Amino acid sequence: MGKRGLPRLTESQFRAQVIRLAMLFGWQVCHFRPARTARGWRTAIQGHAGAPDIIAARNGRVVGAELKVGNNKPTEDQVLWLHHWGADGYLWYPSDWQQIEGVFSGRK
Repeated sequence: MGKRGLPRLTESQFRAQVIRLAMLFGWQVCHFRPARTARGWRTAIQGHAGAPDIIAARNGRVVGAELKVGNNKPTEDQVLWLHHWGADGYLWYPSDWQQIEGVFSGRK
């Protein structure tokens, strides 16, 4: 159980909420889903690892957001991607919901 006796969100549940919110505000959204292989979970990519969980675009603005829950921390590769993303690169936890709403509503 999380704070206030509420069940904790999984990262998958949190991601689904963020995607729904972005789409509600008219953003194009992309998430690359990993697949289970004989060697564990893998996401097929070409290039550098660590790309943000969510890529969203609207009206010339492109946002990259790495999503984490609980005590999970971003990897060095994920931090580097967010650094390169600049002002629209975000590391979000469920507690950042006000900021998430602000970004997708256009208030931030």
